[in-house]
Amino acid sequence: MAEVLTKPSRRIRNMVAKELRLIIKDKVAIILIFLLPAALIGMLWYVTETSSMGDMQMGRGIEEVGEDLNLNMTAINPIDLNETTTDVGLILGIVDLDTTETFEYDLSENLTAYFELIADEIIIYDNTADAYRDLYEADIDAYIVIPDGFEANLTINEPTYIEVHYDGNDFLGAATIQGVVQGATIMFRVSKLWIRSEVFPGMIIEFAPGGGFLEAIFGGFIVIFSSYLGIAMTSAQSIVGDTPLRRMLLTPTNRLEVIVAKVIGYVIIGFLQSLLLVTLWVLAFSLELNTSFISLVIIMSLSALTGSATGILISAIASTRLQANQMFLFVLFATLILSGFFIDVGALNDILPMNQGLRLLVDTAFKGLTLMQVYDRILVLVGFSVFAMLAASFIFARKPTLG
Repeated sequence: MAEVLTKPSRRIRNMVAKELRLIIKDKVAIILIFLLPAALIGMLWYVTETSSMGDMQMGRGIEEVGEDLNLNMTAINPIDLNETTTDVGLILGIVDLDTTETFEYDLSENLTAYFELIADEIIIYDNTADAYRDLYEADIDAYIVIPDGFEANLTINEPTYIEVHYDGNDFLGAATIQGVVQGATIMFRVSKLWIRSEVFPGMIIEFAPGGGFLEAIFGGFIVIFSSYLGIAMTSAQSIVGDTPLRRMLLTPTNRLEVIVAKVIGYVIIGFLQSLLLVTLWVLAFSLELNTSFISLVIIMSLSALTGSATGILISAIASTRLQANQMFLFVLFATLILSGFFIDVGALNDILPMNQGLRLLVDTAFKGLTLMQVYDRILVLVGFSVFAMLAASFIFARKPTLG
């Protein structure tokens, strides 16, 4: 009985070894998996070292950013108070610390009302600690601190600063947050016909990646992109391009064992790729991580697992190599468009594997979350991989021949 139980595991082990030999012999596949991602990181390093984009990174002072924002405030048209502008999808926290009462009505509450007019939702906090925690847990997109003395300063035509705290890893949300804050403060000033009295938003970046914003965030995107789609690209040919598999299927080997063996083989390659990518990413940009190197490799290996399962599903569906290439191109462009890195994709951001992989990487590397704290996202990646493998096995089992 024990011998019977070990036969499937022995067959899978032999098929994994066979798959690894085939991958290693394919020089083009090795180049695509290892050298091209390394070249992408090298190009990013070259661009950030030689261009003037360094001025856009997180090393700039908060005061300098605040000055730039206020220089551009006059170029923004006031928003019509009669229009409903609650479609930005932004959740703002407000911490009102102002205790002064020198105006005919509460100016800090009046400013908050303008934020409510533009933002999708406003949450009032009693202290900054609670707001900071909710920002950390992504329950809010940003929080604004109205300091004590706000009303008193404006009453005597003295400038005052409000603090805008937002997540430095939110690449897309930063522009929206700045636009909402500038729009609300302009509406607030225009309503009072103030010229000398100013409200200066000071942008304070929380959880900023150590070593550089562009290198950390865009570099992380390249790392996940290479891990997920690089493995998917090569594994998309793993069934339609596997001639020895025809003979193997004449043995007692079932289709699920073939799928599992191929996934394991490509995950091993993905693990080695992860070691290279994470090492290059961290060393090339001198990143200061808030998690262990092992955690990053585990996350990258999960990304490789989803990429392997995706590619093998494509290969199971396709009848020829040409079909597999065409299907992969569709997956490639769809993944880029829906990655959530360039545009907000809503609920899809919580489902798609590459999106989850990027969020896992950022939250652990820069926010310092442990793997146990993001276990729900890990389960999403594992669940997607299992579903893709079962679907590939089901489709493969019903194909009469291999293309």
